[in-house]
Amino acid sequence: MHSRFEHIDSWIFDLDLTLYGPEANIMAQVRDRIALYVERHFNIGSDAAHQIRHTYWKKYGTTLGGLMTEHGVDPHGYLDFVHDVDMSLLQPAADLRSQIEALPGRKLIFTNADAPYAYRVLMARGLDGVFEDIFDIHRMQHIPKPASASYDRLCTELHIDPTRALFVEDSAHNLSPAKALGMTTIWVNHDIEADSSETEPFIDHQITDVSGWLYSIQAIERTI
Repeated sequence: MHSRFEHIDSWIFDLDLTLYGPEANIMAQVRDRIALYVERHFNIGSDAAHQIRHTYWKKYGTTLGGLMTEHGVDPHGYLDFVHDVDMSLLQPAADLRSQIEALPGRKLIFTNADAPYAYRVLMARGLDGVFEDIFDIHRMQHIPKPASASYDRLCTELHIDPTRALFVEDSAHNLSPAKALGMTTIWVNHDIEADSSETEPFIDHQITDVSGWLYSIQAIERTI
């Protein structure tokens, strides 16, 4: 293990666009399902539904947050609907599985999605059984990343010392609260964010692929 990470005993991973790449097109499906839910809920057209989806996402962090706060939508039914997507473009990742399994310490998922969807993603990627726990949107009390309260809940409930934790995430702004707690932060930069975050002080390391990064930091062990 690379010396920069020898102190880490909790390896925390985001799910979507972190444990798989944007080429799988999963999130585009989710966005369309969200808009379809809004369209049916309010009996409106597609364009108006996408506008509401985007407005609530900007205001509340998730469209669900707006629908719950302003319209009392049931989060479980909503998440079941929007996560009913085709996982066939996700391929098993045997190398990634072995690399994560080889990490010393706990392996955890921290996601704004819900656990049933996360399990489906992990199954499709061949990563089932690798992670100790999935801290999902329900356990965040539906207050999504990057709300600092959800990072506090994560650390409290799972007994994580943030100064000995590392967080891997594709959304750069979600790394800021983690860094404020003392976590080591890894940004998976797919070059798709509208604003460049490359020089932000809350980003410790920038990578383009989780598997390639894990291969590089585990290279020292392979030479011993």
